[in-house]
Amino acid sequence: MHDVPQSPILALIVGLALGGCGKGEEPAEQQTAVDTSPESTTMAGDTLSRPSPVLDTLAPAGSGFDVNRVRVVNPQLGQFPFFSLIEGYQQGEYGENKDVAFDRYEFFDGTKIIPVEGRLRTIEASGQGASAFQVFKTYESLVTGLGGVKVFEGKGEDMGDLEFNEMRHRHPVYGGDQMGVYMLRTPDREIWVEGYVKEHRGIRDTYFLTIVEKKALEVKAALLPAEEMKRELDAKGHVALYINFDFDKADIRPESQPIIDEIVKLLQTNPSLNLTIEGHTDDVGEPDYNRQLSDARANSVVAAITTRGIQAGRLKAIGYGEDKPIADNTTDDGRAKNRRVELVKID
Repeated sequence: MHDVPQSPILALIVGLALGGCGKGEEPAEQQTAVDTSPESTTMAGDTLSRPSPVLDTLAPAGSGFDVNRVRVVNPQLGQFPFFSLIEGYQQGEYGENKDVAFDRYEFFDGTKIIPVEGRLRTIEASGQGASAFQVFKTYESLVTGLGGVKVFEGKGEDMGDLEFNEMRHRHPVYGGDQMGVYMLRTPDREIWVEGYVKEHRGIRDTYFLTIVEKKALEVKAALLPAEEMKRELDAKGHVALYINFDFDKADIRPESQPIIDEIVKLLQTNPSLNLTIEGHTDDVGEPDYNRQLSDARANSVVAAITTRGIQAGRLKAIGYGEDKPIADNTTDDGRAKNRRVELVKID
């Protein structure tokens, strides 16, 4: 875990991010991206010049936040996670901190839940003196000062019957819990920020700061060729594959098509080979739901194979959900290994 830099003046981040430009002297590309406003906000004793967060058009009523309508800006950003804790706060000691190269986090926009994938940092900020209102307005000022927008500010009760699939530090979400969500859209990425203040905060005042830099997964596993699959099946009777699906769905993502191609090649070159396609998940979520999802994903793989001319009678689909883990579900790496599809040889 990296130490969290302490900034005596949070406004310094905005000044650096704007490349040291004076008021009214923004770079040309930023002038075309956001409208500037004489409005200013005072924070930590300094006055910040703040561009108005402008949407190209408003989202239709009831549809919630639409990232595609947020204007693209091009500020100069520092290193991830971009924003520090409020002065006088430091990283907590109780295991609610997280820093991973790739993960998924869910944000509430006042109407719906928006999952965002990318680099993630969650910091439990311990200290005293800052109200929930100050927490939210601090990060709103920082994000909108760079040309971003406020997505949502409100309470847990505003979620109604909606629930996060992965609660994390928000478990459980009390009705009185407060959250502020902000987003910055640049030409090559989105940066999402959430401040979260729990209703029951204990002895010390705390808030949770989560920053997600949206980006695609950097695949660090090599494609397993058909010939190697066959050797694994002959030696062990099964082989684990990592096929990417759309979030909470059974739709196979395009980047996993080469794996499907190799399975088809395996079956074409070994006409006597029959397989069970097993779906497996981690233990996040309800067991019954995970079993249904894994079964749907296994059937989705079978469908993708049979559309390529492989006889359906050679394949059987079954979903085990979280029942057969191969790694520790208490770690990110372990959960990733458990989210798999296995080919099992039918003798």
